[in-house]
Amino acid sequence: MVVIGGDQALDSPSGSTSRAGSSVSATASPMHRNTTSQHGGLFVSAPGKIILFGEHAVVYGRTAIAGSIDLRTYVSLYTSADGRIYLSLPDLGVEKTWMLKDLLKAADRLAAEYPIEEDQPPSLEILVPIARKLSGSCEDQCGVQHLAILAFWYLLLGVAHRKSGLSRLARGLPAPPLPEGLHRTNLSVIGATSAQPEKSEAEIALSLPVPPLTPLPSPGAQSTAPPVFPTSTPTPTSTPTPLLPGNLRADSPAVQQDLLAVKATVRFKLPSCVGLGSSGAYCVCIATSLLQTAGLIPPPSIVADEQGNLTWEEDHLDIIRKWATAAESLIHGRASGLDAAVCTFGGVASFKPGHRIEHLKNLPDLRVILVNSKVERNTARMVQTVKERLKKFPEVVDAMFGSIDAISLDAAKILHRPLLEENGGGDTGSTVQENGLGPFGGNMVEQDHHSLQPTRTASVRSSSLSSYVGGGKRNSSASVISATSEKGENVDTFSKLNDLCRINNQLLIALGVGHPKVDLICTTLARYGIHPKMTGAGGGGSVFAFLKPNTPQTLLDMIDGELRSHGFEVWQPPLGGPGVVEHQTRPELFQTPVSSTQCSTPASKHK
Repeated sequence: MVVIGGDQALDSPSGSTSRAGSSVSATASPMHRNTTSQHGGLFVSAPGKIILFGEHAVVYGRTAIAGSIDLRTYVSLYTSADGRIYLSLPDLGVEKTWMLKDLLKAADRLAAEYPIEEDQPPSLEILVPIARKLSGSCEDQCGVQHLAILAFWYLLLGVAHRKSGLSRLARGLPAPPLPEGLHRTNLSVIGATSAQPEKSEAEIALSLPVPPLTPLPSPGAQSTAPPVFPTSTPTPTSTPTPLLPGNLRADSPAVQQDLLAVKATVRFKLPSCVGLGSSGAYCVCIATSLLQTAGLIPPPSIVADEQGNLTWEEDHLDIIRKWATAAESLIHGRASGLDAAVCTFGGVASFKPGHRIEHLKNLPDLRVILVNSKVERNTARMVQTVKERLKKFPEVVDAMFGSIDAISLDAAKILHRPLLEENGGGDTGSTVQENGLGPFGGNMVEQDHHSLQPTRTASVRSSSLSSYVGGGKRNSSASVISATSEKGENVDTFSKLNDLCRINNQLLIALGVGHPKVDLICTTLARYGIHPKMTGAGGGGSVFAFLKPNTPQTLLDMIDGELRSHGFEVWQPPLGGPGVVEHQTRPELFQTPVSSTQCSTPASKHK
C-alpha cells in the first residue's frame, strides 16, 4: 500500500508535482493496496474539463484549447468476496450486479482467439458485442445509463482479456494472430491524422450484432452447442516468454494474481450531459481503478496536490488516456480524445489531431465563470448535426472550421507567457520548446509538467492571484512595478479573449449547435461587458466566460444572482489543476448518503 508520512511536506516550494520519495513503499504493488471494506478501498478522482476554444472543429483536424476544472468525478472500488461484480452510479440511478465467473469465461475465450496489443487498448469491434451481451444491454438502448454501463463493461472485459492473455503467454502458449480487417484507431497520438472516416471504430463496434454466448462446459461434461470462440488448446512452446507485453515479467502481479470481483461506486460533483467532460472523467476513473487493481499499472508515486494525493508516471498516464479514450468513444460515438486526455493529465493545453497535446505554461491570472444552462444535450447528436451540415455545405463549413482554428491559435499565443527567471524577467528557453509549448505526453521534462499545474498547492498562487508559477522571488519595489505591468497585461489579455469568445460562439451557433437558453445566458452577461461561449458540444450544456481582472465582488454577486434567477447554476472553479489522482483518504462525497435531489440525471429522463 502506498503510504505518505503524516508530517511529509511537498518537495517543491512552488507547489509543483513532486515524487512521494522515501515515503512510498519500495515493495508496493497494485494488489498490495487491499481494497476490501476493512482496509478502506481504492479512491480515484479525475477533473472535469472545459473546451476554451475549438470544439467541433477539433473533430475535423483543427486546433482546440482545453483545461481541467476542479469539479471532479470520484470512484471508490472495493474487492467483493461473494464472486459478484457491482456497479453503482447513484447520481444516474444505476445499480447493477453480475457474476465474476461469466466475465472470466468470456475473457479466457477471447484470449484464445485474439491477441493483446501492447500499445493499444482492446479492440472495440472485438469486445463491445461481447460486453453488450454480458452486461445485459439491449440493442435499442442508448440512454446515458446504458452507455455508462457499456463503457464500464468494455474496460472490465478489456482488463480481464489482457490478464488472461498475459497468463497464456507466461505459460508459453503462443499468441493468436490479430484478425484482418479490424478498424483500429491510432491512439499513439490523439485524434485523427487525416480526413475522418465515414464511421468511427466505436460506431462500427456498436453496430455489430450481439453474439449468442454459450456457457463453457463444466469439467468432464460434453457440450453439444458450438462454442463462440475456439476451445482448442495450442501446444505450449518449450521456452516461456521472458518479458511480456507492457514490459511485464511472467512473475509480476499482473500475470500471477487472479482478477477479483469488485464493487465500483461512482459519484459526480459535476452534472452530466452539459459539456463539462463528465463522460471523459468517468472513463478515466474507471480505467484507472480497474487497471491498477488488476496490476496492469503500478501504484501512483508522484505527489499531485497539497493534500498528498498521488498521480502516476507519464507512461502510465498515457495508458490510462488510451483506454479511457476508447471507452469514451462508446458514449459519444466519435471522440477526439481531448476530454480523456485533459481529465487524465490535467492542466491547460493546446491540441491538434494527429499531434501530441502541448502545454500552455505560465498562464495569465484570469478568472473564469462557468454557467450550466441545465439543458441536457447529447454529444453524439450534436456531432452528427455538424457532420450533416458539413456534408450539405462543405466549403462553407470547412471555412468556418478554418476560422475556429485561427481563433484557437490566437488564443494559445495570448494565454501562453514565457516563464520568468528568478530576477523577475527573461525567458527560460531551456524549459520552453519551440513556439513556447512543450509536449503533453512522451519524454517531457518534469519541470514542464509541473509548471502547468498552477493550483496544485496553496503556495502556487496567493489569495490575490498575483504570483506566477516559476516567477521566483522578487524584491518589494520590483514586485510593485511587476504587479502594475501584469495588471495592464491581464486587462488587455481579457479584452482579446473576450472578443475571441464572442466570435467563436457565433460560429458555433452557425454550425447549428446553439440553444435559446444559451442565448439568454449570453445576453445576460453581455450587459456586463462579458462575452461567453458554449463549451463542449453545445445544444444546451454549459457556457463559460473570462472575467475581467479585479472585477469587484459586488458585481460578481449581481451577475451570480441574475443568472440564478433564471434557474442556471453558476461556478467559479479553479482552472488547470491536477488530473487523475488516487486519494489517500476517503473523499467526503462517499461519507454522505445520496438523496433524491442529488441525482443530476434521473433514470426516468433516459428511457
